[in-house]
Amino acid sequence: MHKESEIEIEVLPANEGDCILIKAVKEDIHILIDGGTAETYRNYLRARLNQLRNEGKKIDLLIVTHIDNDHIGGIIELLKENGTNTNPKIIRIDNIWHNSYRHLQIKKKQVLGKAEKNILDKIIYNGEVSLNYSSGNNSAISARQGTTLAGLIFQGGYHWNEQFDEQAVMNNGIYYQFGKECFVTVLKPNISDLERLGNKWKRDLKKSKYSFVFSEDKIFDDAFEYYFRCMPTDVKGNYEKISYSNQNIQEKTIEEISGEPVSIDNSVTNRSSISIIIKYKNRKLLFLADNIADGILEYLSPEDRAFSLVKLSHHGSVNNISNKFIEYIESDTYVVSTSSEKYDHPDIETLAKIACKGTEYVKRIYFNYKIDKVAEFEKKIYGMNDIEFVYLGEGQKIYL
Repeated sequence: MHKESEIEIEVLPANEGDCILIKAVKEDIHILIDGGTAETYRNYLRARLNQLRNEGKKIDLLIVTHIDNDHIGGIIELLKENGTNTNPKIIRIDNIWHNSYRHLQIKKKQVLGKAEKNILDKIIYNGEVSLNYSSGNNSAISARQGTTLAGLIFQGGYHWNEQFDEQAVMNNGIYYQFGKECFVTVLKPNISDLERLGNKWKRDLKKSKYSFVFSEDKIFDDAFEYYFRCMPTDVKGNYEKISYSNQNIQEKTIEEISGEPVSIDNSVTNRSSISIIIKYKNRKLLFLADNIADGILEYLSPEDRAFSLVKLSHHGSVNNISNKFIEYIESDTYVVSTSSEKYDHPDIETLAKIACKGTEYVKRIYFNYKIDKVAEFEKKIYGMNDIEFVYLGEGQKIYL
């Protein structure tokens, strides 16, 4: 442990996803944000959690930000092995924050119709086939063989959204206390984000049956999760993102790269992902999940915009991070979590935006993978005395 550090942050290798472990040092509070893919859990997270358990530690708060495989896959594997809240086999988890179907702003009746059940069963079956195929398991499977995150939380008897009276995790202006000096507040989603997510779910189901009846039945949680895990992206915009090769990185200036026109991420799942602020002693951390960074600005006053660390939204995607956001926020530490292999994140334009912001302090961008195009872009910042790239090796932490 670094002598002066109040907080330790581990950005575990999570392929294209997120898996971030935060420790409030003096109070020994642990917050886990997302679990990456199933591979993340098997290769990294399980061993780390076993180590914590053997040291007598627990997870005080687990936040599953939204339903994407690269965020929930590892948590599903964890809860499968962990068993129940009262008899955990891997580690004790005191609180879970996660929004599922049951937390949507949808009026629900009590009776599940036969036609609705058939439609939902088909969504679940198709989701299981898709996920098994993408993981390399081509064997035939039966419907309902897979296990959902919502089902595991419910069956395991975990404290689910307890601070929100078991309703949706959303912005309400409240800082929730963990220990004596650790506080967590939610910036996003707001009620409008959840309404849009619910409306998309309703519209798509009513394409199958016009008078679709929604109920409280657990099958809705399962189908909702499979649907959003397997649906194609719904990002729309007016411009195609430029894929920067080494050659055109060299040809353009940093200012030119930072000003390239881009699309705006319109994904309803990303826009409803859980973005938070963690305050501990005199440290303040911003974790944006996959949200639109501009969406949180209305909740930050001018005197409340300085952060000890900012985890960049959507793995550094320029579709989620504007010049306005970079200029408004003050921070000397940024985090990018991605291997870049699947979606080509982070975008060079995002790094250029941060580089172009003139500061009297050194801005450090931490990466949990060494990425070729990032290393190539790094050559352009040589000689700039206010920005630095840092590549985290396995087991290395960020100390604040």
